[in-house]
Amino acid sequence: MRIAVTIGAIMLFIPNLVLGAETERRVSHPAPLDHCMNPDRPAPDYYMHPSDIDLVHILAPPPAIDSPEGRADLHAVLDAQRARIPARVEAARADACFSIIRFADVMGPGFTAANLPFTIIFFGHVFSDDQHAIRAAKAYFNRPRPFVTDHHVLPIVNQPNNASYPSGHATFAYVVAILLAEMVPEKAPQIFKRAAVYANGRVVGGVHYPSDLEAGRISASVIDNVLLHKQRAITDLARSRVEVRSALGLQN
Repeated sequence: MRIAVTIGAIMLFIPNLVLGAETERRVSHPAPLDHCMNPDRPAPDYYMHPSDIDLVHILAPPPAIDSPEGRADLHAVLDAQRARIPARVEAARADACFSIIRFADVMGPGFTAANLPFTIIFFGHVFSDDQHAIRAAKAYFNRPRPFVTDHHVLPIVNQPNNASYPSGHATFAYVVAILLAEMVPEKAPQIFKRAAVYANGRVVGGVHYPSDLEAGRISASVIDNVLLHKQRAITDLARSRVEVRSALGLQN
């Protein structure tokens, strides 16, 4: 059975433009210590094999370009482009970095790479696994990016040369959010709001449609569900949880 990703994804995106405004004012450009990861060169799979997850048969196809849903998806990208302000542009560019340290603004000042050596390694493995997991779906659906579909879309972030659906950044954001919320449930609402801002930056940036983000959110849930049934991942998550909570001054 396919999980429908429809026009509802666009409606989910619109309020997040407002939700993200306050958070975006706190977001800075990525620094070298953000430990940005490269999606073009993921490490070998670690906790799970790509065959463990079949997103091709879980995600609904993206809306056709010339369908009402497809046109609404594109209009949402153009609306986000018209609504760009300097703070939102800066945030979208900074959040192009694949790094858990982008969540430091909601996790707290102790959430640094220096304080989280094992956690950086753990999420590096998770990142590689999630990138491998979405590759088959991107290739299968082969959805053109908004700036390819319509020349009126003017990207303000690097233009990826792969397909649009599902969004790799949104997948990463929600994979991270689910795991961080498991480690620090006290901050779960802020963590998921931050993930939404991170993902929405891809629409603001002109490189994704809102429905790509929703497909990424669903993909993340599927990926983490598989991940959290792997004993190796469960063990490493528990170790990372202790490290994160200690870095934030929280009781274990």
